[in-house]
Amino acid sequence: SSWDRSVSDVKGQSSARLQDDLRKAHDELRLKDEQVSRLTRIRAEVEAELEELTASLFQEAHSMVREANVRQAGAEKSLKESLMQIEVLTAEVAALKALVLTSTPSRPNPHLHPQIKDESGGLLRKHRRSPSHLNLNYGRQTSPPKSPTNQPKNSPESPQPKDDAIEVDPIVHKEFLAWKENPTLDKSDPFIARIYREDIETCLLFANKELSKQLSDGIQMGEIFIEAVTDKAKNNFPRKCALLETVRQCQYRLRIGNSETWHSISYMCRNRIIAVCDFLNYLRYIQRGLVKSSAHEIYWEIVRLRKEMVLARLGLALSS
Repeated sequence: SSWDRSVSDVKGQSSARLQDDLRKAHDELRLKDEQVSRLTRIRAEVEAELEELTASLFQEAHSMVREANVRQAGAEKSLKESLMQIEVLTAEVAALKALVLTSTPSRPNPHLHPQIKDESGGLLRKHRRSPSHLNLNYGRQTSPPKSPTNQPKNSPESPQPKDDAIEVDPIVHKEFLAWKENPTLDKSDPFIARIYREDIETCLLFANKELSKQLSDGIQMGEIFIEAVTDKAKNNFPRKCALLETVRQCQYRLRIGNSETWHSISYMCRNRIIAVCDFLNYLRYIQRGLVKSSAHEIYWEIVRLRKEMVLARLGLALSS
């Protein structure tokens, strides 16, 4: 019948419409799933990049902090070394001023006035400390060196030997005069090479070869520090001398360059090092034009300082 047909058409149309709606819903759902997947992937990528960036920032910040700490430690160390160098240089300046400027009419400085004569007319060759000995401040000593004018007036003097009691090695004297024209500390100079070969190298030759090499290099660079062991830390019992590698009374200690290590040394080693430093400092003063004496006076002062190195090497007490 027509009624049944109409109902069947309506059902067919309704079913077709529902199927169409279902298909559209499926399509929309598929699109949403794709969109969710894409967004999830983007989120994962962003989180990975953020984590990588955070790790990179952490690493960079840690590196910056470490570099800052290293720079701060280096600056503090440089400051400490600079302060120590300032103390030594201040002491040297004070010693030089005392040597050059403290000569008075009542107490003339014989180093600046070689024309002073004794009652018999002979030149006095006073037994005195060399300028280099006056200004050497090993370690952390802060008090400036005493002026030569502070020496007791009744200190014994050793007169200069008579002309017929001394002899000059003509080869050494010739090398000295050539060196005096252009003072240098370069070992290529024959005079300097001779002194290193005959005096300095033997004076700095110890059983501990490695430490001896470091000591020699430190003296060349002017970067050695010697100080007496404080009463609080002093030990009257013998201990091993770092240079001699044998048991000795060690009332001094030595530090070389930027090293923080202190080496216990004996009195003899201390004297040998100081004798070499005295000699090299005197040569530096000559090189800088701070010694105003004649070539004759300078030569005999160099001879005296070389004798000090010989005495120290033999274990004898220094005369200055």
